[in-house]
Amino acid sequence: MAQRIWLIRHGKSSRPVGVIDHQRPLAQRASGDAELVGKWLGDGPGLFVASSARRARETAALIAGERPVRSDERLYDASETEFLAVVEEVLASSEAVAFVGHNPTVTNLVNRLAGRVVADNVPTLGVASFEQAGGRSASGWRLVDYAAPKLLRQAG
Repeated sequence: MAQRIWLIRHGKSSRPVGVIDHQRPLAQRASGDAELVGKWLGDGPGLFVASSARRARETAALIAGERPVRSDERLYDASETEFLAVVEEVLASSEAVAFVGHNPTVTNLVNRLAGRVVADNVPTLGVASFEQAGGRSASGWRLVDYAAPKLLRQAG
């Protein structure tokens, strides 16, 4: 079976005064958006790996439900190369994994793995799914699908 990954941008965060970036919580709107994305994902990912930032961990927990969620500090402020290194490491022992990270890395990585511009800016809780297509290098992935809360609401 081909390995599959989902790249997800964390949900909309709030900006409370005096709270450092790493500790910013999700905004209220993120809960409804996470529910839409969670339904769209279905049972796909068996594991969620989130940046150590609070908003990313909260996003993963909302979407994952009963599925396991791990936090990885390397995904916070990761470059595309650093993010891919985490993906490769996790996939050494997993088949279907969702990764929750931050922009601009998520947008850049989605476009890089797809080999084309999928989105100029992946919105909060935007998600792209990829299937292994002959190796885990950046060119070894095939875009399967792309969704975002706005698109999911329009689809009804």
